[in-house]
Amino acid sequence: MKRWIIIVIAVVTAITSFNLGSAAAVRTEIVKRGSIRELIELEGRIELDKSEKIYARLQGFVDEINADEGDEVSEGFKLMQLSAEDVNFAISKAEAAYKAALAQLESLKKSIKPEHVKLTEAELEQARAMEKAAFSDYSNKQYNYENIKVLYNNGAVSKKEMKDAETLLDASEGNFRNAEQMVRIAQYNLDIIKDGVSKEEIRAAEADVEAAKAQLDELVNNKGKTTVCSPIKGIVLSKEVEKDQAVMPGMFMYEIGDYDSAYIRADVLVDDIAKISKGQKAIISGDILKNAEIQGEVYYIAPKAESRISSLGIEQQRIEIRISFNNDALNLKPGYTMDVDIALREKQDTLYVPDKSVFAMDGKDAVFVVKNNKLELRSIETGIENDDNIEVISGITEGESVVIDPDSELKPGKRVKAKNNT
Repeated sequence: MKRWIIIVIAVVTAITSFNLGSAAAVRTEIVKRGSIRELIELEGRIELDKSEKIYARLQGFVDEINADEGDEVSEGFKLMQLSAEDVNFAISKAEAAYKAALAQLESLKKSIKPEHVKLTEAELEQARAMEKAAFSDYSNKQYNYENIKVLYNNGAVSKKEMKDAETLLDASEGNFRNAEQMVRIAQYNLDIIKDGVSKEEIRAAEADVEAAKAQLDELVNNKGKTTVCSPIKGIVLSKEVEKDQAVMPGMFMYEIGDYDSAYIRADVLVDDIAKISKGQKAIISGDILKNAEIQGEVYYIAPKAESRISSLGIEQQRIEIRISFNNDALNLKPGYTMDVDIALREKQDTLYVPDKSVFAMDGKDAVFVVKNNKLELRSIETGIENDDNIEVISGITEGESVVIDPDSELKPGKRVKAKNNT
């Protein structure tokens, strides 16, 4: 009897060993409980909110250099000194031109003779008096004519008397018009005498004086620009001048940046931007930080999207965001590439599985659970997720094993040989 029992056990063991040997190998991972965060993962670049580029404002030679790339400078620090010799020479020439313009203007104004002005003013007064007398006589003659005209119409005076009154009125009007013309001529003569020269010439001379003064003021102001100072506190990011080098107006010389104003710029797909708001927390990491993470905060979201070409050559609509962080101790430099995770939601003490274990089945999320070396298909209800894990609200329990990256050959009930992935 014992021998038969031994034989049965041996047969069962052999069959089991054969079945396991032919079972599909799968990678599994244990269903865990813990915290999970839903993230938007971005790549950002460090930029400076406060930086200044310095350009030459005048022509000259570099006499002195006091700061090189990487140097820390304070606001107002003397970066370099330009030669002032050319400026001093130009100021001398401008002063001479200004004085000459003033002299020309005064000469034109002095061409007016006071005695001629007085004589012409007297002639104008006499012409106005004659005009006044002529107007009075014309008014009287017109009144007399109107009265005689009424009498003539009533038959009280003769036609000759009517004609004589009309003749006297015409003569008086002619005298008045001549007197008006004499006033205009006298006024014109006075204007000519007072101007001495044309008004256009005076205005042109005044314009020459203003232009010469502006040129002189600009050169005097430029003399102060021979000393080039840093407009802000910061680090010399770049320097493009050397001692004894000639510089021209508009030439780039220095760039100063304030590391304390560093921020991270990242571009977000328009599909994700609605999930992000100002004040939202961000987790910053990167090779330069080794294994450390620092905290940041979204403080700016651009008002419009811009087209970007992805690494795969696909045109995408993205919106710029900016993340502030404390750079005092880190001294991270502009141009560094950083990884930025924007935390959207977080759950504590919840079940989760690897995202690679979940697949769609009949419109629902599902996983394969390995139980007694066989596959069980489980429909699950999922919650928040990130690139690594997915929250499971119902359908599985903590400690069960789920298949990672299940292929299309796997079916419920199929015998498998599980290899734990953790």
